[in-house]
Amino acid sequence: MLAIRHTVCVLLVLPLLLGGCGGDGADDGDEPRPPAGGGVILRLKVAAGESGMRWDWSGEPRALVNGVARTVGFDADGVPVVGADVSADGLYTVHFPADAYSRAKRAFVLPPAQFPVSGGSLQAAACPMYGTVRTTGDAADVTLSPLCGVVRIPLAGDAHIASVRVEDRSGGAVSGLFPFDPATPEIVRNGNSGNLPWVVLDCAGTGGGVRPAASGTEFCVAVPAGYYASGLSVRVTDCAHRSATWEIPGPCAVAAGGVKTLVPLNYAPGEDLLFAEHFDNCVWGCDYAAETGGYGVGAGSSVPSPATSAGTEAAYVAKGAGTPGSALFETSDYNSAPAASATLAVRRDYLRNRGLYDWQRLFYAAEYRGCLCGGDVGGYGNRGILVTPRMAAAGEPCCAELSFRICLERGMESDVACMAESGVLLGCEVDGMPVDVDVATGTDISQSVQGVTRTAVLLRAAKLTSGVWHQVRMSFGAVAAGSAFRFMPTVIRDVKNCFWIDDVEVRRTGRYAHAGDCVTVEPTTERAAAGEDVSRLRLRPSAVLSMANETTYTVTPGYGMTWICPSLSSDESVWTRDIAFAEKQLAANGCKVWCIHLPYGSTTAARNRDLCAAGADRAASVAFFTRAIRAVAPLKPKNVLVHCNQTLAFGDGSSAASLALSLHELQTVADEIGAHVCVENMSYGVGADAAVLAAAVDEANALGSHRHEVRIAFDTGHANLYLTREQPGKTVVDWLRTAGARIGQLHIHGNRGWNGRINDDHLMPGYAGRLGYADAIGRAGLWGEFYHTLLAECRYRGPFTYEISTRTFGTVAGEERSDNVSAPWTIAHNYDTYLYPAFREYANRK
Repeated sequence: MLAIRHTVCVLLVLPLLLGGCGGDGADDGDEPRPPAGGGVILRLKVAAGESGMRWDWSGEPRALVNGVARTVGFDADGVPVVGADVSADGLYTVHFPADAYSRAKRAFVLPPAQFPVSGGSLQAAACPMYGTVRTTGDAADVTLSPLCGVVRIPLAGDAHIASVRVEDRSGGAVSGLFPFDPATPEIVRNGNSGNLPWVVLDCAGTGGGVRPAASGTEFCVAVPAGYYASGLSVRVTDCAHRSATWEIPGPCAVAAGGVKTLVPLNYAPGEDLLFAEHFDNCVWGCDYAAETGGYGVGAGSSVPSPATSAGTEAAYVAKGAGTPGSALFETSDYNSAPAASATLAVRRDYLRNRGLYDWQRLFYAAEYRGCLCGGDVGGYGNRGILVTPRMAAAGEPCCAELSFRICLERGMESDVACMAESGVLLGCEVDGMPVDVDVATGTDISQSVQGVTRTAVLLRAAKLTSGVWHQVRMSFGAVAAGSAFRFMPTVIRDVKNCFWIDDVEVRRTGRYAHAGDCVTVEPTTERAAAGEDVSRLRLRPSAVLSMANETTYTVTPGYGMTWICPSLSSDESVWTRDIAFAEKQLAANGCKVWCIHLPYGSTTAARNRDLCAAGADRAASVAFFTRAIRAVAPLKPKNVLVHCNQTLAFGDGSSAASLALSLHELQTVADEIGAHVCVENMSYGVGADAAVLAAAVDEANALGSHRHEVRIAFDTGHANLYLTREQPGKTVVDWLRTAGARIGQLHIHGNRGWNGRINDDHLMPGYAGRLGYADAIGRAGLWGEFYHTLLAECRYRGPFTYEISTRTFGTVAGEERSDNVSAPWTIAHNYDTYLYPAFREYANRK
């Protein structure tokens, strides 16, 4: 995995006393707690100068005395004591802490995750000690010798630390099940398959993490004593899903009872790292890929992750291969999961302690030694869906790479779909081999998994080796603060669909052209001053989207579309509902309405929406749009948009004079809500010609005194269709210049032009397309000049509004495919990679 790498020196220092309680006494104020039972009292002590660790005895940990679990108490002097049954040979052997000693009583278990306690003292339950004494009396002192050392990490930085992971760079075991040699006495580092080369200090707490002090905070991790010839690797994660890694060069010697102090580290993840989740706090359970046992939370546990080993299985019993830790929960919405439920094996507070509290969705997920499982690991009856938190660190849209490791369960019959919740898929490789992501040819992609607004890569079970970790890298455009990433099987039920995800990282790979080298114009209806230098101006993007679509409000602001253009339904009966919904969404998401696209009529509907009609039809049309304008008043639009005509039948009295009168009457109504009426040109009939529409708008404004003037909503595709049919040789730039400063709203899209029929394609600008679909405006290289004319000659300073339709082209791999997709992220990507750069190139030539 890519990571920030720092090389630092390691210092071997004298043993240090860590914060916490006294070495062999209780905290101040502790009352004596005599041990229960037994005929012999053993006083537990640590040899002076032998240990660099201080022990917090006040938590009543257990000790094993001759194999019998005993609770540690305190005598009147505050010395920790345990009771013991009288031994026939007078020998008393004490293992502390008892929870770290296996039931076989021949090995110690060093847990793969440790929990810090308040005050900075190292958690005693993670550090085994051993001592013996022979006595014939009823009391004796037992001097305990530490069996581990401590890696002490002074860490500073502006973050809330979630975990600290220490790894032996040579791959040697740092946690797991270690044989114990009482003759030495020491635990024996070995290469057992069940042991791990890393150990994690879990700092998530209740989800808030640990904020280092200004001068730094010491994080202490227990490791087996030994000689780490290749050095150590330290990885730190924070609660905002960032991480950084330092490589500590060897050799590193860690003595039993000693403290290895690293030079101070400053936690500062690189700016390119948008997201990191290594599941370092999810370390209980076995390793499915390696088919080795592990150590797990007891099935059905409903307690939060504690500051001790409590809550893990008694005596750290190793789980067998294929036996998971507890299923975390079973709900499709993580954040609304109940605090307790018959379907939940572990409560939400437990999940918070693992740092997973802000994942968007974890459906049938399970925690499994350092990675997250998707799917029901028991009956394979349900799908696992994992959706990351939003990329809050992304800010403005950028290009980014998603990388992760994935392992499929043996016998898995489902593929795994991987996609951006909002973002444009640009490429993918699996284990270094490219995947074809072209929608016209790629057989390992799908648009049907989540609809055509997203393209998913299908990691085919038949092409991946199950039980083996595979490395996946996916590149995306238009990754913004609202983007998230989804992993899920393609088959929901009745097949094995269990898979494992680990080491998820998202890194910014590049900003869009001219980022930081432009002046973004905040939309205004005011015309700019003539002669202004426009070479570095950038209009905010926007899009025409459904008023009833939540994405219109929740996603678009993340792409700079803070001014939006919702469309009002043609069904008048739903207006009240949709407008109330929009009003609520606008307030919740901090966006505003630039223009509302009012309904338009069809060629078969009654002529009650045609402003060019005459007589009763015109009156009915004005009445309809009057109701619509007044209905949208709560949304406070700057513009309301109407079409200049409805049907293809124009030998029925339709006229520019009727249009002018209608616009005048509607502007009088729009003045009531503080909006301009913007009339959209069509590709046929009255108003298709720029001069005719401009004259009608001028006449409407001259018919009365309006507080706001009537303006033109310029539709580039409609103009291109009209011109290629009726005025060959003229271009959309010519149309725009004729309209001039009357422009108040835009509909940006491309089409093929007239070829014997009206192709109102609403294509993405620059679109090459399939089966003859192509943007004629882009082919002619006009977008740069169009943008420049809009700014310099029309003096327009509103948003640059796309109106795109999703277009399909054929069937590939058994599903209908679309390569012209309407979504906020595809629009933003097109704007920043094609259309705006075309303007800058043209402006530079000027």
